[in-house]
Amino acid sequence: MSINVDNFEDEVHFLITERGKEYFDASQVTMLKQTADGWTAVIDGNETYHVLLEGHDVITNWQCTCPFEHGPVCKHIAAVLYAVRENIRANISSSNGEIDRWIDEADADALRRLLKIEVRKNEEVKTSVYHEMKKNSE
Repeated sequence: MSINVDNFEDEVHFLITERGKEYFDASQVTMLKQTADGWTAVIDGNETYHVLLEGHDVITNWQCTCPFEHGPVCKHIAAVLYAVRENIRANISSSNGEIDRWIDEADADALRRLLKIEVRKNEEVKTSVYHEMKKNSE
């Protein structure tokens, strides 16, 4: 089993994700750290537990020091998954300025090549480009 950080709620029992969300919302996920292999964190609840996740966007293995034995994922892992997802989204948002700078500084031919590739791969991009170009040519 692997867990996709973007939609782990679909893969983990709702009671587990609900409790994990409570821990996350209460700021009980501490010391979240991205490593070369994945993520580590500490959960400060009634007890302190350590969580290790292998993988970045898709988690392929996980461990928690808690004694949970009723399924593959405990509430502590769910709490860390919420924290990881928030961290990933925050990093993507903060990189928008950097991406804007790269686009501003990029070679026009390189941008055209990239746009052609993306139009072929993504129907939404294709539709957006079509409407924008049509609007500009009128």
